[in-house]
Amino acid sequence: MSDTTLSAVQSASILALSGDTHRATAALLEPVSGSYRLIGWESWESPGGSNSALAQSLRAAAQRLGERLGRPLWDESQDSPVMAAPDPALHLGLGHVVAAVDPLPPLRVWIGGLTGEESLAGAQAALDATICQTVALYRYGLGGGPDRLAEDLNDCRPDLAVLVGGYDKSGGTARRAVLELCNEVAQALDRLAVGSRPALYFAGNRWAAAQALEMMARLSGGLSADAVENVSPGPGQHRATSLAVATSRLYWRRCRATPAVQSINRWITPPSEVRTLSWSFAQAVRLWRQVHALPALHGLFCAGPLWIHVRALDGEEGVRMRFVPAHTRPATLNGWPPLRLVSGPWPQALWPRVRGCWWDAEGLLPTVANAGQIDPLIAYQVLAQDLLREL
Repeated sequence: MSDTTLSAVQSASILALSGDTHRATAALLEPVSGSYRLIGWESWESPGGSNSALAQSLRAAAQRLGERLGRPLWDESQDSPVMAAPDPALHLGLGHVVAAVDPLPPLRVWIGGLTGEESLAGAQAALDATICQTVALYRYGLGGGPDRLAEDLNDCRPDLAVLVGGYDKSGGTARRAVLELCNEVAQALDRLAVGSRPALYFAGNRWAAAQALEMMARLSGGLSADAVENVSPGPGQHRATSLAVATSRLYWRRCRATPAVQSINRWITPPSEVRTLSWSFAQAVRLWRQVHALPALHGLFCAGPLWIHVRALDGEEGVRMRFVPAHTRPATLNGWPPLRLVSGPWPQALWPRVRGCWWDAEGLLPTVANAGQIDPLIAYQVLAQDLLREL
């Protein structure tokens, strides 16, 4: 792959932007002797940790990088990156701009269910694959009724409530308990101010889903509620995909509505789109497994309050993700392949290095890998020549 020639259309400077609520990064990629290289990069701390400051921090990172390299990368008059003029000989500009950002903190999720080992565990397993933080677990029958539940919801301020319980049986007995849970939650939510109510997903007995959503639809002031596949349709069965996908989409819908992403959308160039950091990192792990013809590759991105684990397997079209609290190694990862690719400070105490691994000590992998939207070869060349060090 490294010997492949880039087309003339692709042989242009690329500004790769990335950031979250704490840090913004700008990196410049340019073709050198027919191969893309990392020319330089700069990071900027986002003041106050707010999404509104992210666009400003990305501007600052790009401006500082341009000053250090002695070339303008930001057009103040247009409030956008400096793009190439029709005659490149007269003006040195950018050919492409890509961006991978998480402008919002992880979703705060409250989970209500019937049993700890089945429905609640199934919901938690599904949510571990998304950028969220579980703020409370609630088992029906162990609380103080709607009033107490309303107080608890008001205290933990979740962005999302997930209701689970009941195997997929159509009988009234199988549905009764989870509908009682939904009724209690509906009463509690009705006691909250409309603006304080979380979005809601019902991921329990599928035969109860319509009634559960009907309860939520009757709330004064309304509530955003939807049903997804039961996370525990039968004894010992877990179905994580539907809830995980719905939660990830909710997070990104909220991100797209932020001023930061609306600004960034004006800066990027086709064919790329604004992506999340986790999406970009997952693409890097998948690409690295493919080009090295590995049967499996386990990668870790160490940044922020949640670390991102990605597992790519030969024969699987997608990848598996796990978001875990920083500086932890959950037992659920013990069955994964050895960790062989890390972006960020390597957590040696938790994950001792094995033979034949790769390390991006600066944590730039999601920033650079996002250039793969233009051409995967661009991402591979920079990763191989400038970023990933084989240990």
